[in-house]
Amino acid sequence: MSADGRSVAEWTTFAISCVVVGAVVVVVGLQAAKPREPAAPVATVVATSQQSDGRYVVRVAVRNDGGGTAADVQVVAELAVHGTSTEADQVIDFLAGQQETEMAFVFDDDPAGGELEVAVASFALP
Repeated sequence: MSADGRSVAEWTTFAISCVVVGAVVVVVGLQAAKPREPAAPVATVVATSQQSDGRYVVRVAVRNDGGGTAADVQVVAELAVHGTSTEADQVIDFLAGQQETEMAFVFDDDPAGGELEVAVASFALP
């Protein structure tokens, strides 16, 4: 034991703890000071449609290319076949920066026989 009543192991543990806490404070400070890109959600079709029970399922990926979080991301899919248009939409509650998620749209007509467009219609900045 040292003169002040603390052992070498206690002082070593204290020093290591101080270094770890200091490193965490520096990392958090750097993250807070770094400029963030705004949210930028994008929707794309990830696979050709698959038939299931006489209907067609289209998988869509929604990716937030920005650094900020997007809330209430509304994704719209529109299928035009032989002059008839069918529209569907879904909402994602939250999509963090650089996060990706998938969803599926279901249509009565085969998307291969028409024109399918998917897009992010709107989103909110929380």
